[in-house]
Amino acid sequence: MITALLSINWLAVLAAAALNFVLGGVWFMVVFKRQYAEAMEIEAAPEEKPGFTIIVGPFICNLVVIATTAFLFRLISVTEMSAAVTLGAVLGIGLLGAQTVTIAINPNFPKPFYYSAINVPYFLIGSLITSAVLVLMT
Repeated sequence: MITALLSINWLAVLAAAALNFVLGGVWFMVVFKRQYAEAMEIEAAPEEKPGFTIIVGPFICNLVVIATTAFLFRLISVTEMSAAVTLGAVLGIGLLGAQTVTIAINPNFPKPFYYSAINVPYFLIGSLITSAVLVLMT
């Protein structure tokens, strides 16, 4: 296990994190901005400029998820794109997607399934991008 951890390509992790950051910005600030506000029932709230935590928090969380994915790839020797995409889909839907729905099914989320319908595809696409980058940069 230590060998897998020590052999992570941190440049690939950072590249995937940067791509996920861009994806998140486009996804939530452009493509699904109105729908996200509807899902959270904040469409009538005055628009605020995103603060430090809103920008840096998701980046750091994605960095941890991507580093974990890189560790798993090294641990089970994922080196081919087909295996990477398959595992990326499994992680994107089976872990990230399912966890998103679990978190959203909560009294503080006014429209949990609408919220999930917006977020789960983002996590799936991000996981597929991450998987491709990790294999391409090995």
